[in-house]
Amino acid sequence: MLTKKSSDALAAVLTAVAWFWTAYECNTIGIDVFDMILMKERTGGFFVWVLAAVLTVLTFLWMRPHLITRAVMAIFMLLPATVFRFTRLMVPESGFAPVQLLVGLMYVLAVIGMFGMFYPWKVEKVFGIGDGKERKPGSEGEGGT
Repeated sequence: MLTKKSSDALAAVLTAVAWFWTAYECNTIGIDVFDMILMKERTGGFFVWVLAAVLTVLTFLWMRPHLITRAVMAIFMLLPATVFRFTRLMVPESGFAPVQLLVGLMYVLAVIGMFGMFYPWKVEKVFGIGDGKERKPGSEGEGGT
């Protein structure tokens, strides 16, 4: 099992990876609404990176219970966007290609990520890394509800 210090370090790293990967996707996806909200024209895309840094710190401070699981689930939700960029050109117009299994797996990972983001204690219980109890922020020492 991880010690408290190494667990915090892993949680911080995974949270940073998830937020900065999200910033990269928002910065490169090319959706006009994202570009407008993130002030891409005015700041040259700098704001999205500052926002990712601020959200990393705030997430680490405010969402400590189950943070490692939540960060991994966020990465699961981000995987399809990256994989689809490369597989889009490989999928044939008709027939079956092995790459379609990879695309299906990415959809499954995204759904697992969405479920695990809202119910991380249930994911931890399935994999045997938690006690299956919900912990609210601020109740790290207690058993939770």
